[in-house]
Amino acid sequence: MRSEEILKKTAEGMREGNKILIQELVRDLEEKGISPVITIDGKVQKLKLIDESELEDFEEELLNSGLQKCDFCLLEEDTAQGLPNTTYPIDGNVILIHKKSAKIKKYKAGNNSHWVADFHHDLKSNFFTN
Repeated sequence: MRSEEILKKTAEGMREGNKILIQELVRDLEEKGISPVITIDGKVQKLKLIDESELEDFEEELLNSGLQKCDFCLLEEDTAQGLPNTTYPIDGNVILIHKKSAKIKKYKAGNNSHWVADFHHDLKSNFFTN
């Protein structure tokens, strides 16, 4: 085998390994009550903390960076301390997992958050792709 082929097969194996590890991580998080918004295959599930405009802004940031929604798994973590059937401020975190690099980043979400802007800065600094 030539060295280019070995490197290519190694990269493919690492990507597949990362995908399996991320699937296991997501399964563990779901057991703890943290559900995916964007799943491993890139499909959007349900929105609890993130509003539609934030999701659109997130997708635009991905497009501008040459990335796709299916490159990430996005999870929402509700940290509000309200009781069921009461009104309380939306509060939580957005957890982004980049499938190829297996890098994970948590952003503050909910009222008065700016997680998409923080994500933009991380994309510009190549956090997920280095």
